[in-house]
Amino acid sequence: MSKFNARKTGFESGIIAGKLTDKAGKYSDYELLRRVTLANMLFESDYYQSADEIMKQIEDLCYRVNGEQIIELALECRFEQKLRHTPLWLLILAHEIHGVSVKDAVAKIASRPDMTMDLLQMLKARNGSYKMPKSIKKGLAKAFDQYDEYQIAKYKKSNLELSLVDVVNLVHPKPTPQNEQALKALIGDTLQPANTWETALSQGADKKETFERMIVEKSLGSLAILRNLKNMAEAGISRQTIKTAISQVGSSWLTPLNFLSAQRNAPDFTADIDEAMKNCFAQEKIQGTTILAIDVSGSMGQVTSSQSKFSRMDLAFAMAAAGSYIFEDLILVFTAGCDGDRKGKHMVWSNGKGLGLFNSYQQIYQELGGGGIFTYQLCEWLKEKGYAKDAERLVVISDSQDIDAHYRLDRKPDTSPYKNSYIIDISTHTHGIKTGNWTAEINGWSDKIFHYIKALEN
Repeated sequence: MSKFNARKTGFESGIIAGKLTDKAGKYSDYELLRRVTLANMLFESDYYQSADEIMKQIEDLCYRVNGEQIIELALECRFEQKLRHTPLWLLILAHEIHGVSVKDAVAKIASRPDMTMDLLQMLKARNGSYKMPKSIKKGLAKAFDQYDEYQIAKYKKSNLELSLVDVVNLVHPKPTPQNEQALKALIGDTLQPANTWETALSQGADKKETFERMIVEKSLGSLAILRNLKNMAEAGISRQTIKTAISQVGSSWLTPLNFLSAQRNAPDFTADIDEAMKNCFAQEKIQGTTILAIDVSGSMGQVTSSQSKFSRMDLAFAMAAAGSYIFEDLILVFTAGCDGDRKGKHMVWSNGKGLGLFNSYQQIYQELGGGGIFTYQLCEWLKEKGYAKDAERLVVISDSQDIDAHYRLDRKPDTSPYKNSYIIDISTHTHGIKTGNWTAEINGWSDKIFHYIKALEN
């Protein structure tokens, strides 16, 4: 776990193409805090910033907003962006800095038993002990109201130095009809192992028989299915049985990146994974014609964090794959250009959708030059080519390294042809380009961003 910092410092105006600049637009303190939390993984460094720097930025900004705003953001991080550690860290800061009660937020955000252990470990790393404020203690105790026997059994141990028994002994949750027997068995060390593939294999069960049994029982979780497609194939499970398993995938907690990871591990099942992705994300269509523009500039090729195998480009393409099922009528555009000439280059893509987009990445990158994104020129090109007149909305996915905005502040993108326009920043920078011409500037990289667009327009 990364080191915790408590320093307070000022902020520069912005970062464009990895360099500090005063040409970025001004954000409110709360907007800055949202930027640095919604697109990062806590404790992981990215290309431009170390993990400690990111955590310091979060803490510094928490001093500049109120406690209720921090709690609101923590809930958004957990349930909209599907982050695990960041919302817990925000709750610790909300109570420590502003003294607000975080009881209800802790109880809601710690939606899995292992998150109670995460929170306690964060407290110890910060303060040297598991001593906790009353509101956090009461929140952790209340969190157990939502856990059933399966969850308690599944997460009774962790890779951390404390177990779920330790948490129970520290916070003394009040038993409920749902968990009373499980808590007694947990304390008495008589709790039977959960029915998971990890448990079965650790007890010596045959891998092929275990996976086949759980597929028939439909007891294998969606994420477990996506993560184990290669293991299933290597264990000798039939292709048809694996396809059956993929058809069982369906969870509101999955992100487009989960499907991309599965496809990379098991490319022979790309069509089936695509269908599962479609079933997860295409439940509610966003009506009308949408132009979805994907930044394929050089900076998008950097990995998202020090512990990730995925680049910002991967995130953008995964979101585009999900968007191809969510938007009713999609015009998919890729954009980059030449930094030296300060000239953008753009192309409309009609050669497939879904995860198949990744097969064409090199072709797209080479054709467009790999320079920065030129947002102003992109918008002008869309008008010149006639695409803008038919579209109800423009959505741009980028990492805020806008070359047009860097060199010419008067070159603000013209989004007037569209009823709504959005720029989605998937980078973790505290600052970015704020032009003020967008319906909304959004941070993050989950499918919930598209849900947010629909809710905003409704």
